[in-house]
Formats: sequence, structure tokens, C-alpha cells
Amino acid sequence: MKSDFIDCALAIPHEDWKYGDLAYFGGKPILPPEGRKCIFPYITKEDILQMLISLQQPSDEVLEDFTNRYKEYVGANYAIATASGTASLHLALIGAGVAEGDEVILPAFTFIATAQAIVAAKAIPIFVDIDPQTYCIDPEQVELKITSKTKAILPVHIHGLPANMAELERICNRYGISLVEDASHAHSATYCGKICGSLGDTAGQSLMADKNFPVGGEGGIAFFKTETAYERAKTFLHETGIDYNMSWIAAAFGLSQLERLPYYDQIRQRNSLELIECLAQTRLFEGPYIPSNAKHSFNMFRIKIHTELPEFTGIPNYCVKEAIQRIATAEGVFAREWQNTPIPWHIPFRNKKGFGKGFPFILSTRDLDYTSEEFPNTLNMIETTLVICRELRAPVEYEKLLSYKAVFEKLDSHVLEIAKLAKKIKTDLPYRRSPRLG
Repeated sequence: MKSDFIDCALAIPHEDWKYGDLAYFGGKPILPPEGRKCIFPYITKEDILQMLISLQQPSDEVLEDFTNRYKEYVGANYAIATASGTASLHLALIGAGVAEGDEVILPAFTFIATAQAIVAAKAIPIFVDIDPQTYCIDPEQVELKITSKTKAILPVHIHGLPANMAELERICNRYGISLVEDASHAHSATYCGKICGSLGDTAGQSLMADKNFPVGGEGGIAFFKTETAYERAKTFLHETGIDYNMSWIAAAFGLSQLERLPYYDQIRQRNSLELIECLAQTRLFEGPYIPSNAKHSFNMFRIKIHTELPEFTGIPNYCVKEAIQRIATAEGVFAREWQNTPIPWHIPFRNKKGFGKGFPFILSTRDLDYTSEEFPNTLNMIETTLVICRELRAPVEYEKLLSYKAVFEKLDSHVLEIAKLAKKIKTDLPYRRSPRLG
């Protein structure tokens, strides 16, 4: 975490800036290098005071206080604060009754911890493709993969947009299986008015320092709808001796950050929705799709590139994306991929070593050749979208938001130059390169 002070006052963008020469080719960038830094989370006197107060309390009390306050904020019935998001997902799966040899269905597009938590529970991850609009798990694909060994569905509220929980709940009720949320991107996101983390039978959520709601370093929290699920997770911890406890320092920082979370959410909503409106006025870009019954938390902001424009005819779409990424970065907006490969194609699932000798994968009755599976929606998304992360997560100055808008307007007015650069780029498909996380 950083508490550096930003000492650069940004200028308000002028309308004619978007017609200037692109910085990538020697022009003046919209955002000067000294004005690009985004500080988050903020460390204030309230955080320091809370730490001093917590120093005077038993560590168990600090942890309990944090757990209860955040549990009430989310609207969950039971909770266990954990040392990491992966640990929280593991406990959520255990609480849902996932056991050795069970199958858990999850999206092919997520962070690898979602799938690794399933393996940690000695269960078998079964990957399905995503919805091409929301980038969340596709319920239609889920139902095709259900077998008698399916114990749970694990949707991910990717980037902070809630998955289609109504349809997933219908499927779970039909087949008698559990619904476990990965809410690691979805702090304060809502679905039909309920906060993510309180929607499924259980849920796991990362609270690490780069999330919308950060604790002091690494951390997470598992939520449980029923006492039975909660006690099952607690019994697992007691019997195995695994120490998944969140540190009291992380909890103390979380207590003071929780007080400011509604403010952070309001600023992020304002900034993101304004940028979505700006992108809608361009030919080149499109902002995140948000169903009417959902509130996006914008842990990340994924931008769709209209690679089908006539100026890009004959150019591979991923080369267009690469050109835009280079040009946007030169202008001061750090757009990036955030995952370049479907999770089942990463090494732990290609080699299926697991805990050793292929366990738990050898318990499957399926042909688990993850590399041969096809995920067309995931691949198309990887080829044609870019993500803004920290730059919108922080409660940035309004003039910086205006600069971000000006960057995308500038790129939109230089489509021919983007096409020329894209034609020169020699690169392979993103998912044929070495897999990267984040």
C-alpha cells in the first residue's frame, strides 16, 4: 500500500486535444507522466487512529468486530474472515458440502484462484464458457455440464458485475446442488437489490490491497447462508488444524476502510458511468454491459473494441487491440489484458498433477483434457477487449476522469493511424503466448 501524495495538478482537457498528434508517434500525451499515478487505498488519520485503538484490544476482538461489521454490511448470516481470497473460496466450498471427488462448475474466464480453491477442496473443476455480453458464466453452458457428480456451481461476478444468479439458482434448485459465489471483484455490487456475497448458499471474497474494499495487505472473507454450512467450515478448520485466520492488523485497517467504502463506491460509480456514456459516443469503443437488475462495482472496467470497423478490414482483431493498447498507454491510460488465456489452459490444469499422482483429477469419470475444450466467447473477449484496473478503482480527481475520456475520444478520431500501426504489428494470438495472470 502507498500513501504517496500526488503533487501534479492536471489541466482540464480542451475539445481540440483529441485532434492532436498521437503521443505514440511523437505528439503530446493527454495525461503527462507525472499525472498518471493513482493512489489507492488512501491511508488517512482515521486508519492510523483505528490501528492505535486496535493495538489496545485482544486480536480476537478486533477480528470479530471486523467480521461482524462487514457481514452486516453485506447482509450475510454467518462469516469467517480469512488470510486470503483463495482461503475464503476454499472455506465457502467446504461449507457448501463439496468433498473429495465432487465436481464444481465454474467459468473458463476468472482468476486462477477460483479453480485452485476447488482443487484445494479435493474436487474437480469443470469449466464452461462465458456469456458474450456480461463475461460472466453462461447458465446455458452450465446445464450442459451437470452430471450426478456435480456438487456446486461457482459463478464469478467478474470485474464486479453480478452473474445471472436467478437462472443459476433455478438450475441449482432443479438439480439439488449448491450455489457458491466468487465475489472477489464484487464489493458492494448488487443483484436485485441484494449485495453480492449474500446471494448464494456460500460465498468467498478477496479483500486484498488492490480490491475495491481493501484490508491491510492480504485478506478475504467467507460468507454462509445457513448455520449448518458455517459450522461445517469451522469443523473443517478445527479438524485439519489449518490456520486461515485473517491477521488483526488487516482487520483493523479494514474497519476504518469500511467506513469510507460507500464514498469510494459513489465516486467509482460516477466515474465509470460517465466513461461508459463517453464510449457510447465513439465508433471504436463500447463500455461494460450492465443488466437493469444489477449494479456493477467496477473493480475492473472492460472496454470492447469494435474491431469490425471497415478501417480494420483484413487486420487480425488482436493486432488492432495491441495497437490500441500501445497508443492508449502512450497517452497515459494503462489499458491491459488481465488474463490472456482461459484458466483451463494454464499449467496446473494442463498437467493435472494436483496434490501428486494426479489427485484429485484421477477421481473423475470424464475425459479431463482441458486443453482440447473450446471456449469461443472467452477467446473472442480476450482478442477484442482491454481492461482499466486501478485507474478507475481509486476515487480519482474529476479532471483525471475527463483526461481518460479525452484519451478515448482522441483514439476514436485517429482510427486510420491505429489501423496503420495494427498492420505493422507481428504478434501471435494472446492465448498462444505464455499464459499470464493479471
